[in-house]
Amino acid sequence: MKITKSIISNIILFSLFLFQISCSNQGKSELKQNNQEKPDKVTKRISVIKIDSPKSGETFTIGDNIDIKIGLKESDVEIDSLVVESDGRKTTLRSENLIYAWETSGLNTGSNQLKVFAYSDDNKIDSYYLKLRFKSDIKPELFECEIVNAYPHDKNAYTQGLFYDNGVMFEGTGLRGESSLRKVRFETGELVSILSLEARYFGEGITAFGDKIIQLTLTSRTGFVYDKNSFKLITTLEYDTQGWGITTDGKKLIMSDGTQTIHFLDSEYFNETGKIEIYDDEGPVNSLNELEYINGLVYANVYQTEEIVAFDPETGKVVKRIDCSDIIPNGYKNEMDNVLNGIAYDKNNNRIFITGKRWPVLFEVKFVKN
Repeated sequence: MKITKSIISNIILFSLFLFQISCSNQGKSELKQNNQEKPDKVTKRISVIKIDSPKSGETFTIGDNIDIKIGLKESDVEIDSLVVESDGRKTTLRSENLIYAWETSGLNTGSNQLKVFAYSDDNKIDSYYLKLRFKSDIKPELFECEIVNAYPHDKNAYTQGLFYDNGVMFEGTGLRGESSLRKVRFETGELVSILSLEARYFGEGITAFGDKIIQLTLTSRTGFVYDKNSFKLITTLEYDTQGWGITTDGKKLIMSDGTQTIHFLDSEYFNETGKIEIYDDEGPVNSLNELEYINGLVYANVYQTEEIVAFDPETGKVVKRIDCSDIIPNGYKNEMDNVLNGIAYDKNNNRIFITGKRWPVLFEVKFVKN
């Protein structure tokens, strides 16, 4: 092949073109690398806020006006402002007056947080969360249990959950190897149908939601969803606490875990949507067990006691205390195992039923004010 001057010129021009592209790409690469090496400006977090009083964890009563005395630690950073956030409201404090008057009448019972933020040059540089506990500002009304009717009950049933539906009593029982879901003709005590749980499960509370039944287990963090008529298993559910009692207000599920905390769950996926702590005017009410929703209040057995409490699920305040000691069957008083447990409500006829673990009787009762 004969190489002409024209061909040589074209080769030189093409080489120069490739060189320019290479230099251009290298420049872009270096620019990109330089940009990556320059991180966004980050405001350094320092500790400047302190709360002089009250101390975290102190207990107050709903409605108290609490002076929160805020201080600033020594720092080289100049603080422009402090912002206090409470119950969704924000207040900016002046540097010459670092006292915030916390008005608490709109809070729920239990733990509540006050948040304090420090700003410098419009940047948030520190935050402080003060957690206080709040008792109810309501003294519960006192009631007694009065027997209306008595019906036979299986004294081998370790009752954990109870609800009434369309003339039939549904019952969940516990103990490993003995746990079950039952349908009972309560007037006679006749067992209509029963589903036994695997021996590894300790059955707990039950409730109906539409055409389904939901049953908890104690420590397995597993719940079961059944068809209400056939007891056929539809699905299993998971939750992050122990499972004790469960009821519903028709919109959400309401679950106890054996403490003073009540959990609100969506009925489809069992995801927790909120929680509240139950307090009376003296402090937290622990060991909340079997639950029943009745006319806007949740009634709860207090485990290993002869008492039922009724609380407002919106505020956490206990509004009623019901003494059931007079209806405890002979031989069952002061039984630490075979205790009062089980509340059911017949909404159409306004009837309340209660029983206990291994009790030989199911009572229809009314609550009479002292």
